[in-house]
Amino acid sequence: MSTAQDSPKIRHKSKGEQTKGFILAAAIKVLARNGIKGTTHRAIALEANIQLSLTTYYFKDINQLVHEAFTLNSANVTAKAGAAWKLAFQLIESYSKTELRKVSTREALADKLSAMSSIYLAEQITEQPTELAVEQLLFTEIQITPELRSLAKQHKTLILSPFIKLCRYFNKQDPELNADIMLTMYKQIEYRNLADDFDEQKREEINKVTQRIIRWIMGLKS
Repeated sequence: MSTAQDSPKIRHKSKGEQTKGFILAAAIKVLARNGIKGTTHRAIALEANIQLSLTTYYFKDINQLVHEAFTLNSANVTAKAGAAWKLAFQLIESYSKTELRKVSTREALADKLSAMSSIYLAEQITEQPTELAVEQLLFTEIQITPELRSLAKQHKTLILSPFIKLCRYFNKQDPELNADIMLTMYKQIEYRNLADDFDEQKREEINKVTQRIIRWIMGLKS
């Protein structure tokens, strides 16, 4: 039986850490709306409804602030994706290798994974548009802001990893290539729907695309 001494201590954030987090959250919103050039101390202070002196106190260098905002956004995106991938892998691993060799089993699994994918993508587009817009900005800005290349590369490695794991269940020869194609297509779905009104027709289109991608990954006929 554990005692109070054995229990892990819960670390509470200091007021300074909370303020920094608040500023970074505001910076993410400003980046999504204004881009990097329009992300200034003043714009962030207005978004956060705080004194300008607070943003300059915690982040004297605007480039540092922007970099940390991109880093936080990356962590937010990968955390949400990680929870979704956990459910997908639990579903796949509920089948034995023998069962997964059966076409009928793979057909049923493909339908379930496609449904999970389309629901996740729709939720990203409708509930996380700011995070997606900043993620897209990170990838497009690296040509202009080389300092972000390392972070963009690290972020892509993190979001690509579970796609590779998925593809390895069904393709032992070139799972990395298939995973890269799958990730690219999923990100295209997310980014191109950010500027449009999202309705049931869009949901149906996403469902059809995810079905085709998943079936291709699993070696099933479309």
